[in-house]
Amino acid sequence: MNAEPRSCASCDEIACGMHRLLPASEAPTDKTSWVLDCVWPETASLVAHAFRPNHQLIAPGIWRGYPRRYAWPAPVEHLARFSTLRRHLAMRRVANATGAVRQQTYLRHDRALALRLARRVDYRARHLVVTQAWLPWLDEAGALGGRTFDVIMSRYPFGEIHRLLDEAAAEMKGSRTITDFRASRELVEREAQLLSRARRIYTPHHGIASIFPEQAVTLSWHKPAPRPRGSGRRVAFLGPTIARQRPDIASRLARGLDQPLVVFGSISELLWGDLPIERRDMGRHWLDDIGAILHPATLTHEPRALLEARANGVVVYATAGCGLPPEEFFPLESFSAAQTND
Repeated sequence: MNAEPRSCASCDEIACGMHRLLPASEAPTDKTSWVLDCVWPETASLVAHAFRPNHQLIAPGIWRGYPRRYAWPAPVEHLARFSTLRRHLAMRRVANATGAVRQQTYLRHDRALALRLARRVDYRARHLVVTQAWLPWLDEAGALGGRTFDVIMSRYPFGEIHRLLDEAAAEMKGSRTITDFRASRELVEREAQLLSRARRIYTPHHGIASIFPEQAVTLSWHKPAPRPRGSGRRVAFLGPTIARQRPDIASRLARGLDQPLVVFGSISELLWGDLPIERRDMGRHWLDDIGAILHPATLTHEPRALLEARANGVVVYATAGCGLPPEEFFPLESFSAAQTND
């Protein structure tokens, strides 16, 4: 995947969100502080376009841009070295824990990091551009007081996550894990209130952007370059087969296929019954012989696999929660197993 940041000086995409007002359009004397976390190609392009010499950029880091996920395309001050290291170690420790344990661990370490970063926000900054994960904790530290701010969003708001998972749980009737993550009511309400105050919300995720029609600036997803692959008509489902990926819907849609459904990732929650499946691991040639992907997931925050599939001509059938532009996928109800057998 090409993760090189782009700017309006280096591409011809005149219809993308970069051509709406960005922090760079403020008066030259206004200082903006960017309080960021991990680099996505899309937000790296935003920084490359909008960062100015009088701006400040602070982010976690362990040592001079290591890990590379914190290597922003602008002068960056990497802070909270030990808090960053503790977060990485904690994430490894709970990698195989339940969703509730993982999420509470992430929230705890996000708070610790955000409070450390808040101490270094330049007092002269009149405007902030902040990563969504830091938002409640920067408010707790008082860093948002008297300032305007924009938010870079990489996931749905907590309240929307709860709503979507509750709807899926009501349909599935029996999953023990789909609703195991819950942020506290206080945190849900605080995030919602802060997002309503944001001047702009930047995200490449079209589902998230649709929630904030008056504030959202929709960034362009970076697609990887297509590469040679074996063509075919096989239909695939992106695992792991946890409940929120809705393998129950994939199983129903795949009945009638003349070849087994290709399932990527672990098979942990759904018994596929008598539906023929072929389990595969993701790898460099994972798209060989794949012609279509069924993606009924309740929500997808970073659809890199779908972007790679589309860049290589694979048809995607998905929900609006997949995050892709509407023209890049077909609704699930339009999928017909019969047409893939022709």
